Amino acid sequence: MSSSTKVANQDQHARSATKPQRPAPPGPLKPTRARRRPALIALGLALVALSVLGSAYLATSLGQTYQVLAVTKSVERGAPITPGDLGVAELPEGAGSALLKPVLADQLDEMTTGKVATADLKAGQLLTADSVATELRPPAGQSIVGIALAPNQMPTQALKAGDTVRVVETPATGGEPPVQTPLAIPATVVSTAPTTVGEQTVVDVQVKSSTAAALAARAATGRVAIVIDAVGAG
Repeated sequence: MSSSTKVANQDQHARSATKPQRPAPPGPLKPTRARRRPALIALGLALVALSVLGSAYLATSLGQTYQVLAVTKSVERGAPITPGDLGVAELPEGAGSALLKPVLADQLDEMTTGKVATADLKAGQLLTADSVATELRPPAGQSIVGIALAPNQMPTQALKAGDTVRVVETPATGGEPPVQTPLAIPATVVSTAPTTVGEQTVVDVQVKSSTAAALAARAATGRVAIVIDAVGAG
């Protein structure tokens, strides 16, 4: 072998020794086992159960209704209510329907026996207990007078509709008590309502029409007081 050939072989071996070697490919990855979390699984099952129960509840509740009375023909205030004026309507059960407080359908006879409309009733509206009454107030020969009273002009016992009272004329503030028996007008409490003026309460009373004017004039002066004679006897 010639010297030039030896030199060439030595150069080739040197280049092969210095040439970077490729890394061996990685071996196959070992399969890993998924870790199960019992808490998350239980939570998922609980959510599914709640969803199913909620859907079942909605389907059931939306299908439940109850029957109430509705006006089918317009009735004027004070006119008698007849069975032909009312019909049956279906309402879904729920809090919203309860707020309306309609009369149930099974009370048809009660609502049409000797009852009159307390206000103009329009076809399509629901009937409520306040829509009817045995008679309108005030009846013939009676009048209703409103009296604004301060706390010291009425008993601390709450006044209720039907209470029998007397509206008594009083002297001026700081004046002497009357020598004679003061004027007292018998009355029946119809309703009470607070006012926006101080601590006054407006009390509506029903009196004979012959005494209504005298009571209204005295009530305007503020010189009256109420005395309860009987509770709920009106």
